[in-house]
Amino acid sequence: MKSPAVIRSGFVLPLPRFVLHPFTAVVVAVMHVYLAAGHLWSLFGGDVQWTHIWKGFGALGGAYVFAALASRELLAVRERIATSPSRQSLNPNQEYQP
Repeated sequence: MKSPAVIRSGFVLPLPRFVLHPFTAVVVAVMHVYLAAGHLWSLFGGDVQWTHIWKGFGALGGAYVFAALASRELLAVRERIATSPSRQSLNPNQEYQP
């Protein structure tokens, strides 16, 4: 039995380069934590409303996603730096000689 074929739409939103930059992802994650704190503070303070529940925990989920994006990009940058040819050519015990 064949599995159903996956149909791809091919539609991709054009995003500016700064959107996926690690610093931008960290800023967006911090903003999500700030927004979540406001709603969860109201929720745990006794103002139990459905709005505070879904907005508070939804913002925490958004913070998690953007923090994961930032850490993934920072790790990629660190690996690129570690494997760059200029870093590999120097022995840590060897002095730099121009």
